[in-house]
Formats: sequence, C-alpha cells, structure tokens
Amino acid sequence: MKRKPEKMLRWINDIPRNAAMNMALDEVLFNEYKSEPILRIYYWDNLYTTIGYFQKAKDIIVPGFVRRLTGGLMVNHSGDISYSFIVSSDLWNVYDQNGTYRSIHLAIQKALQQIGINSIILNKKTGSMSNICIQTFCENDLISNKKKIVGSCLRRRGNKLMVQGSIHINLYGKAKKVFSKNFAKNIAEFIKTEVKALSFSNNDVEYAEKIASEKYLISEWNDKF
Repeated sequence: MKRKPEKMLRWINDIPRNAAMNMALDEVLFNEYKSEPILRIYYWDNLYTTIGYFQKAKDIIVPGFVRRLTGGLMVNHSGDISYSFIVSSDLWNVYDQNGTYRSIHLAIQKALQQIGINSIILNKKTGSMSNICIQTFCENDLISNKKKIVGSCLRRRGNKLMVQGSIHINLYGKAKKVFSKNFAKNIAEFIKTEVKALSFSNNDVEYAEKIASEKYLISEWNDKF
C-alpha cells in the first residue's frame, strides 16, 4: 500500500478578484502558514497595477496601484495568471533566491510545454533596468518569442518564504485548467509530495477583507515609500 506523504502541497485555484483582495488573500496564507506548502493560482476581475514593496510611489505614473508585500517591479495585470507559493525551510532552501526562482519557473515552463507553449529560462540578466517587470530581463526569467512571460518576487519571514509571480500568457477554458493543474503537480514533484486541492473558507475571506480595507486600500500603505 502506498504511504501517504506527511505533508501535502495545498493547491488553491482561485476565482478572479480585485487587486486588494488578491494581495490580502496571499497575506492571509502567509500569516496563517503552519507546515504544509501552499500554491495559490489566481486571476483578476479587471485591469490592475501592483508594485514591489520597495518601489517609490512617485516613480509610478499609473493611478490606483496596490503595493505588494513582496519586492520586485511594477506589474500591469489583466489576463495574466498569477500565483503565490508559500513554503518553509524544512522543505525548501528559503535563502536561495536564484534557486527558488529557477525551480518555480521550471515548473511553469514544463506546465506551459504540456499545453504546447515553448519558452526558455534566461541564464543571466540582459538589457537595462525598468520600473516595469516585463520590460526588465533578469536571470531565471521565462522568455517566449523574445518576450518576458514570467517574473517573480519574494518575501522571507523567519523560516518561511512567500513567492509571488505572474504568467503573462492569455489562457482560456480547458487550457487554463490543464496549465494550473500541471503547475501544481510540477511544484509538488520538486518537494516530493502530492497535491491536495482546497478552497478558501469564509473565515479566510473575512480575514482578507479586513486586511484589504486596513492596508491594501489605503494610501498609508500604497504610498509609504
């Protein structure tokens, strides 16, 4: 009889939401993390902009942006597929930034290949820096047809890590479902476990609504730098 792994990868394939709630739900998962790794794949109900935690508000020319908990650069969201991955040091080297990005992007690359989309992983930074994520080509970014399609950013807290990223490929219907399922499966293979699909509880959503209203929807947070 096959032995069930002690820790499962919890996979949440979420519905479209606004920027404040997407950021707040990621923070709920980060705050409430106990021991099992989490992969949340999520979508957007309109056009939004998120910026990295350390970016200066005066350098952002678009209105209504939301500051992320993680670093990185400005991302314009619409039809992209975003994700958050939360894990602790007992399963992942949370201090290896490049290795983390490469492993996750390899999982994404493989999932895209499984639906017929080919890409390459950059081995070094190329070009100049920009305030915009997809215009800045960094080591381990995912490239397809000379365009950056995947970039990620992270935040560590103690022995746990949260990575947020966006996949700038418009997928619909079955292709979106197949990609999401394979992405979760590929991440689970890296940490030698299995996938358990879950959804947010009402308490999770209420907690996120509170965080969104007290942080991601107010200027004290979004204009803090």
